[in-house]
Amino acid sequence: MISIDALRDAILSQNPTDEQKDAIFADELEFLLRAAPGSGKTWTSSRRFIWRGANWPYSSGGLALLSFTNAAIREFKEATITLGRSDILSDPNYVGTFDAFVERFILTPFGHLITGDSQRPKFFLAPRPGDWKNNKLLTYTKMKGNRTIPVPAWETIPFPQDNTVAYKASSTFGGQELNGGSAVMNLMLLGFYTHSQRVFWACHLLFKRPHIVKVIARRFPEIIIDEAQDTNAWLLILLDLLREKGAKITLVGDPDQCIYEFSMADATSLPSLRDKWNIPEKPLSQSFRCNNQIASAVKMIGGNDAFCGYGDGGHEYHRAYIIRESSKQFSDSIRGFQSIVEQGNLDIASAAIICRAHGQLESVRGEVKYSKLKGKTKILAKAAFLRDCRYDYEQAYKLVEAIIREMAPNNDFWERMDENPDSENSKATRLAIWQYVKSPKGLPAVSQHGGVWIQDLRRGLTDLMQIIGIGGDIKIGKWIKKTGLDDAQMNSPLFAEQNKFPSVRQDTIHQVKGESIDAVLAVGSLKFWNSVVKAIDNDESTENRRIAYVAMTRARHLLVVALPSGHFDKHLNKWEEWGFKLLPYNNPATFWKDVS
Repeated sequence: MISIDALRDAILSQNPTDEQKDAIFADELEFLLRAAPGSGKTWTSSRRFIWRGANWPYSSGGLALLSFTNAAIREFKEATITLGRSDILSDPNYVGTFDAFVERFILTPFGHLITGDSQRPKFFLAPRPGDWKNNKLLTYTKMKGNRTIPVPAWETIPFPQDNTVAYKASSTFGGQELNGGSAVMNLMLLGFYTHSQRVFWACHLLFKRPHIVKVIARRFPEIIIDEAQDTNAWLLILLDLLREKGAKITLVGDPDQCIYEFSMADATSLPSLRDKWNIPEKPLSQSFRCNNQIASAVKMIGGNDAFCGYGDGGHEYHRAYIIRESSKQFSDSIRGFQSIVEQGNLDIASAAIICRAHGQLESVRGEVKYSKLKGKTKILAKAAFLRDCRYDYEQAYKLVEAIIREMAPNNDFWERMDENPDSENSKATRLAIWQYVKSPKGLPAVSQHGGVWIQDLRRGLTDLMQIIGIGGDIKIGKWIKKTGLDDAQMNSPLFAEQNKFPSVRQDTIHQVKGESIDAVLAVGSLKFWNSVVKAIDNDESTENRRIAYVAMTRARHLLVVALPSGHFDKHLNKWEEWGFKLLPYNNPATFWKDVS
């Protein structure tokens, strides 16, 4: 085992900045490490964990290092092993995701106490046929047009509001507030909870039984939270409970990169906890990702005046640009982006077009023509799109399985499958559906013409029903119709892919969070960019402003921001004042003369 002095030397040999050294070797057991984009916060968190673990002063208990992604957890573990202290990864210490921590140390040993059952509750995978008929699991809400629909307990989200618990429907069911407490409780009485209910139930349990909080706080007298800006409201309550019982908590994150409001993350949480807990704030201001030119321009988009780059860009075109966009498919910006990537001696394979929303992503990738389909046919077309264009096989599978279940709702086949998920029949069914979703020979490709796609869809579903043994009298034609497609759409692809632009990675901003990308084209709507400028003018930390900041700070060498013409014409001066240069590809004759 490496000695303490040798460990310090090994960490220092990796050339940490003064700010990183201050965080790693700090005497304080609690602080907020405000880490700018690309400043090495995960690197620093892992070294802090190793240093504290190697200098553990307690006679019992261990150190916990928690984050939100398995990628970060792997980085923590690899760093610990590389520095010769793999022993710190073993009990009593813990390195893992927040969800895994709640499962292992709260719900697994104590979850049965919530209802007084002898069995611990389980994660809810999918509704059984009988669940939709169980009125105790349903809450009713009104949608647009004053239409009343049932919201099931598994689509109900608890959230804290004014020192009490409130409930809302998931986005799938409109997101409205509900009187959903009894439905969620009845789901728990059946022995189940969902992902959005997991930490709520943990907090509920700990409030009712504070002695358990004391046990966990003794088990982990020190806790380090990586990416703390993504901590949602229930997790913050959980941390507050542990701290009240003696746990010392270090928060590592950046409020300017909090972009998960949809999952109840709150950008004000870190500074609020800092003030509530009266803990110091330490900075990590220097980016190892962005060059000086990009960092200087993007600094105004965020709220961290100390944010700085690693040094000057290695080429005159390695900087931040804006371009005027007049096309709904962002063709001006994509052409300009391709050209300046080439001129800046960058590899287009290491570049990315990142979009604020899926609407812009679809516009970049092509033209959607299946949106006028109806009912289950439209949902299956969306599943094909997710597989073919977003490579989201998991979500495509979920949509397809849900549709198949609805086509045969009275078949006790599903109840047997859900009651015995590990049986050979259940595994064979899931495998058959997966193979159907995975292959265009099963679920037809969204690039097919509408008429052919409908025919192939009916054929493939009929075959799948027979394979899994629920075909029977199900009339596929009753469910799968061409309703909504006109003659032109029947004879053209459901999704017309854009082929005239370079093959370059295309993703949403949320999908690339945490990444470093050589060249970035940031795409958003007129409304989005207007809201960003308004937030900067009013000195407000809005979600759209933070999303724009995350998008722009992915760029290592080159950043191009595509501004719709209506926004560009009104706000050009502001962008130039912030340090963005004009990329006037709209006028090719003067493009390279003016671009630098």
